[in-house]
Amino acid sequence: MENFDLDGELDKYQPIMFKYAVSLTHDYDDALDIVQDVNYQILKNRDKFESRQYSLKISFVFIRNRFISLMRKSKILYIEQEMEYNVQVENNMILYDYDYILNLINKMDIPTRVLIGLLIQGKSYKEIGNILNMKEGTVKSRIHNIRKKIKNQLPEYFQ
Repeated sequence: MENFDLDGELDKYQPIMFKYAVSLTHDYDDALDIVQDVNYQILKNRDKFESRQYSLKISFVFIRNRFISLMRKSKILYIEQEMEYNVQVENNMILYDYDYILNLINKMDIPTRVLIGLLIQGKSYKEIGNILNMKEGTVKSRIHNIRKKIKNQLPEYFQ
C-alpha cells in the first residue's frame, strides 16, 4: 500500500475549500478563519484520515458545520446583547410610562377611575356590573370607550 500524503492533499484542495467558505460567509476573513480551523482539525486528527484516502467531501462537511456553529454562536450573542439592551430600555421607560399613565388616569373623572381600578383588580365585566349596578353590556361599552380614549392620548404606544 502506498503512502498517503495528507498535507499534499490538503494543499491541493485549499483554493476550492476557501471558495466554498467565502460563498457561505460572504466575508474573506471569516472564510479564512473557517478554512484554517478545518485544516487544524483535520491535521489534529491525522490518524483518522491517513488510514484511507482523504476526501474533499469531508472538508465541505467540516466547513459547513463550522460555519453553522459560528452563525449559531453569533446569533446567540446578538440575541443576548439585544435582550440586555431591551431590558435597559424597558427599565428606563417603565418609570416614565407608569408616571405618565398614572397622571393620565388621575385626570379622568371619578366613575372612569373606579372602572379602571376594578379592571386592574382583575374583576370580570359581570362582577364590575354587579358592583357598579350596571348591565354587563354597559360595562363593556364604557371600557371600550376608555381604551379608545387612552389610545388617542398615547398614540406612540399603540402603533
